[in-house]
Amino acid sequence: MIEKKQTMPRAPDLEEYIHDGNRRRFITYPQGQALFGMHYWSFVNLAKRAGANIKMRKTAVVDLDVLERYLESLEEAEEEKEQDMARKEKAPIAERMTVNGKKYVRLDEAAELYSVSEKTIEKWAADSKARLKVGGVVLYNTQKIDMFIENIGQEEF
Repeated sequence: MIEKKQTMPRAPDLEEYIHDGNRRRFITYPQGQALFGMHYWSFVNLAKRAGANIKMRKTAVVDLDVLERYLESLEEAEEEKEQDMARKEKAPIAERMTVNGKKYVRLDEAAELYSVSEKTIEKWAADSKARLKVGGVVLYNTQKIDMFIENIGQEEF
């Protein structure tokens, strides 16, 4: 009976990376943690997501070239996302109000429309009885708030 020799999975041969024509930079996790100024496990997870790990027996090294390409691709994706968001920006609330003619708005829209805090809107709405609760949604009547603002200071003594 011929016994098959049990082979252990081998780490990649790093000699191919050492030659002058193929210079690569490798670091360990603690070195990467210090280099990038991150917590240890945050760096480990980043390196794993980037696919920059090379396992060698009971340790691992990180290929800095692969990691840097991954980080650059993340930066490019973030820039594209910011550009998309800039294109999708809505018109200011005042313009939307005149176009749509909305009579009722939510709290954040009212605060943006009148350029005051949400707490001030709540106070004005209570004083002018402009608050309306429909189901679980609180709406504010802009016409009543407008009249309240116009009449501030015109109180009769």
